Amino acid sequence: MLAPSDATRAAFEAWRRADTDHAAAYDRVSAAQAAAQALAEQPALLSLRQQTLARTMLGRKPVWIRPKAVAAAVLLLAGAPLAALGIQAWAPHKAEQPTGETFRTGIGQQADVTLPDGSTVTLDTASRLEVRYTGDERRVLLDGQGWFRLKPSDKPFRIVAGGHSFVADQGLFDVRADPGQVRAFAAQGTLALAGGDSSVTLDQGRLLSVRGNDVLVRTLDDPASFTGWRDGLLQFDDVPLAEAAAELNRYRHRPIRIADDRAAGLRVSGAFHTAETPAFVDALASGFPRAREAG
Repeated sequence: MLAPSDATRAAFEAWRRADTDHAAAYDRVSAAQAAAQALAEQPALLSLRQQTLARTMLGRKPVWIRPKAVAAAVLLLAGAPLAALGIQAWAPHKAEQPTGETFRTGIGQQADVTLPDGSTVTLDTASRLEVRYTGDERRVLLDGQGWFRLKPSDKPFRIVAGGHSFVADQGLFDVRADPGQVRAFAAQGTLALAGGDSSVTLDQGRLLSVRGNDVLVRTLDDPASFTGWRDGLLQFDDVPLAEAAAELNRYRHRPIRIADDRAAGLRVSGAFHTAETPAFVDALASGFPRAREAG
C-alpha cells in the first residue's frame, strides 16, 4: 500500500480536528482494526485458514474469480475494520456450535490439520479424519493413521477409530485403524480406551493394540518403529516379507505382489524410506524373482 502524501495527511488532520464526532469515529475504526488483527491468531480463525489450505492441497478444483468480483472483494476488505467488533462478539459463540469438517489424504500424501480448539492432527497416507465438535465434547472419527497434538481443555477429546473410542485431555498420541485392528501410542500424556468390555488407560511410552475382544498393552522400546512414518521412515523388526510389502504398499500406487508363498513368509528387518520404495522393489526382485510390482 502506498504511503499517503503530505497533502493527504494535512487534509485528514484538518477533517479530524474540525469536529469531535470525526475524531471519535476515527478512534472507533482504529479500535476495530486493532481488534480484527488480534483475532487473526484465534484458534477458530486459524482453523478456518488451515482447513482452506488443506482442502486446496488435497485437490479441490480452483475457483476462478472475475475482475468485477475482485473489485468487490477489495471493497469488502476495505470495510472489514468496521465489522471487526461484530466478529469479536460472534466468534466465542460460534465455537460452541456443532462444527463438522472432513479431511482426506491420498496414497503417499500427508497433511496437517488444525482443529477448532487449536489442536492439530497430522494425517498419514490414505487416511480420513471427520471432525465433530460440540459444546460438550471434542470428537473426531479416524480412518487410517493420525498423529494428534492435543491442547488442554475442559472438554474431553474423543478419538473414534475402528469402532473403538479413546479419550484424552491433552498430549501427543499416534492412533492407527486397520481392518480388524486398532493401535494407539501415547508419546506424552495418557489415553483411555473407553466403552465396550474393556476400559484401559494407556500411559506415556506404551502401545495399545486391540483385535476383536483382545487388548494388549506393552512398552514401546523404540517409538520410531510406530511413529517413524511422520519422517517418511518405516522400520521392520523380524516381520514376514508379505507384511513388510503390505506396509510399503500403503504409500504406492503400484503395489508390490509376492507370488511365492515361501518367500512371503521369510523374515526381514531394516528401515526404509517411504519415498524410496523402488529400491526395496529392486532388492526384492533380485533376491526373489517371483516378487514384482503389479502392472
